[in-house]
Amino acid sequence: MISRYKLYLYPFVTVFWIMSCLGFVDQQLIPPLEKLHNAILAACDLVIIVLGLLTLKQRGDMVVFWSYLIIGAISTLFLNHIGIFNLFNGTRDFLGLIFAVPILRWFMTCEYREEFKRLMDKTLTAWLWLQAFTITWQFIKYGAGDWGGGTMGHGASGMMSMSIYLISFFLIVRRWDSSQYFSSLWKNRMYIFLLYPSFLNETKVSFILLAAYFILLIKFDRHFLVKILYVLPVGVAVFIGLGSLYFSVTKQDPDEVLSVEFFEDYLYGQDLDNIIEVSMMIQDGTMDVDPREWWTVDIPRIAKLVLIAPELRDTEGGLLFGAGLGQFKGGTMSDVPRFARINEWLLNGSRPWIFFIIVQLGWIGYVWFVCLMVRNLWIRRSNYPLAHKVVTLLALAFLIIQFYDASLRSFNFDVLLFYMTLCMQLDSGTKQEAATDAQAYLT
Repeated sequence: MISRYKLYLYPFVTVFWIMSCLGFVDQQLIPPLEKLHNAILAACDLVIIVLGLLTLKQRGDMVVFWSYLIIGAISTLFLNHIGIFNLFNGTRDFLGLIFAVPILRWFMTCEYREEFKRLMDKTLTAWLWLQAFTITWQFIKYGAGDWGGGTMGHGASGMMSMSIYLISFFLIVRRWDSSQYFSSLWKNRMYIFLLYPSFLNETKVSFILLAAYFILLIKFDRHFLVKILYVLPVGVAVFIGLGSLYFSVTKQDPDEVLSVEFFEDYLYGQDLDNIIEVSMMIQDGTMDVDPREWWTVDIPRIAKLVLIAPELRDTEGGLLFGAGLGQFKGGTMSDVPRFARINEWLLNGSRPWIFFIIVQLGWIGYVWFVCLMVRNLWIRRSNYPLAHKVVTLLALAFLIIQFYDASLRSFNFDVLLFYMTLCMQLDSGTKQEAATDAQAYLT
């Protein structure tokens, strides 16, 4: 008879790898499969819901689940009068936030927890190598840009770059000797090498994470000032070298990209009125543009946060509860909500997380999210190597995501991140302490 552990494990691993690799497979290897893309993801979501409900044991996880349903129902059903199917469809984007932690916690507190952790560590390493292969493939075929989404496919470049840095750092600190900075870098050269795909997909966020990655590996003690005298020059030289490589690979002008005008245009737009006008013409059908070229008129991220406020004030949910769930879903398996149809010009393109969640659940939903993340990132005590530095890098990534993209709507991205936090929360050193912690988390 199959054990409960394997009964849960096999579907979980299958869904994780399907959702991680489906984009690359149906875009590059089996194009006819793209017709079934949404149906396959919907089937995976059903498996996640079943696993999530079966493992929803801890009180805090139940509070997260029920509070989300209450906020979602108030915003979607009672205030904005959107159908219950849209509530379910929109909830698919939040399954990782709701269920990734209870599912992972069940595996990491059961009697097979050590076996599961070994499996996950091997999975993370294999995942890094897969991104190196697929992003290199995409770069050779398409050049630097949004196609460099690795196994997730087109449009996932930002999420891939963040994941690569976080996973590499999480794995490297376990073998890190803080007293031997350069020799530790050499001993862990594989993880350093596996950072290179982030320079092939033109993601600007890589510069921030690259600097944070190597700075956090420095031991901040009373000898720090002495160490910085020889670490800093080498670090600056390496950073400049990698920066030059980045600009060479992506064929960009460093004077243009590093200018104040570029960042103003990137975040808010120097000709915002024209971008809005073109976006509305595309929506109205008065300008014929290839859907693949939509990103050329994408409204900048910060501008979206400003422009969405008056649109939300006209909804029943307002700024407090938003326009209801399902605004970024529909069109193939369900109808697109009226708010999304009217504001397609604004909702399409890049979607910072704060924009993504406020549109649907308003500021109430965003407060719910912040409370959830504080709970998941809070480390009471841990014997995990350099746990505080891993949390610092994770916190930086979460801060970037707020104004960068909606990576947190991806279940497998949430699994990767929350596995790291749970490892640190549940790692108390000895097996006896681990068993005690496991029991505490289940009660």
